[in-house]
Amino acid sequence: MQIDSHVHMLLGISTEEDLSVLSRIIASPSSFYREFKIPKKSGGTRTISSPYPSLAIIQSNILNNLFLPFEANSSAYAYVKGKNAIDHARIHVNGRELLKLDIKDFFPSISRQMVFEALQRNGAKADVCFYTSLICILDNGLPQGACTSPALSNLVFSPIDVRLTGLANFFGLKYSRYADDLAFSGEFIPRDLASLVGEILLEYDFHLNNKKTQLKLAGRKKIVTGVSISSGQVRAPKSFKRKLRAQIYELEKNIGSLARLPDFDPLIYERLIGRINYLLQIEPENNYAKLKKAYLSKCHQDFLGLVDEQIISEFV
Repeated sequence: MQIDSHVHMLLGISTEEDLSVLSRIIASPSSFYREFKIPKKSGGTRTISSPYPSLAIIQSNILNNLFLPFEANSSAYAYVKGKNAIDHARIHVNGRELLKLDIKDFFPSISRQMVFEALQRNGAKADVCFYTSLICILDNGLPQGACTSPALSNLVFSPIDVRLTGLANFFGLKYSRYADDLAFSGEFIPRDLASLVGEILLEYDFHLNNKKTQLKLAGRKKIVTGVSISSGQVRAPKSFKRKLRAQIYELEKNIGSLARLPDFDPLIYERLIGRINYLLQIEPENNYAKLKKAYLSKCHQDFLGLVDEQIISEFV
């Protein structure tokens, strides 16, 4: 296999063995992935295709060497440094009406040809487009589990973001996208807007998941990417806070005998502190969360110290 030096550098190929691995990857990509399923919040399962280390290293090289100059469209909030789901929700805080749309099978819908054309459109050389589109695609779609898939999805979708931003501007609305979640907000949402968006997506071989289309009118509860904007400011949903309070209460109730519980979760402290940190991301002024984080962090350190003492005593 003859590859130009700039492609060698892009892929991190430096030896004959590396070249042999690359040849096998191109000949049989599926042999370099392991698949497993994880549950979806909405029910059902999601298939994750995780690359084996030999492929993951090459994909990581592509991500680091190729994508740094490329910028996602300003309306994209997922997989973008310095942006997150909270920022995505904040865009729509002042909208009286909100339209939420979901793209069906987002990653699997992004084909090798789409990737090739997106890279070419952004100035990549033909051989770079060729090898990248081969190495980063599985079964003619972006694999969920490859480190290159998020950046490629934003690159492919960028022209569509431009179209949808233009559509939003025409109606005096705000538009943003978080991966496969589209949101439009403003004083009034045209009742045929979802249909218009669907028509634009079809031009690019994407489809809406109509079951997830939601139009929220003035005065209705509004949640965007898990963040409540109903009050005119970003807040954690009440259901999230109620559940977190209940979990903290249960932990505090059993704090002295956790390890003796039949269903003891050894990572319970990490999980709860992680949820508190998420709450503080949304509501940094939340005093309850601040107090509980400080308290549980101390309890966690005490618990770890107790476990260490028990382990040491077994060997003394």
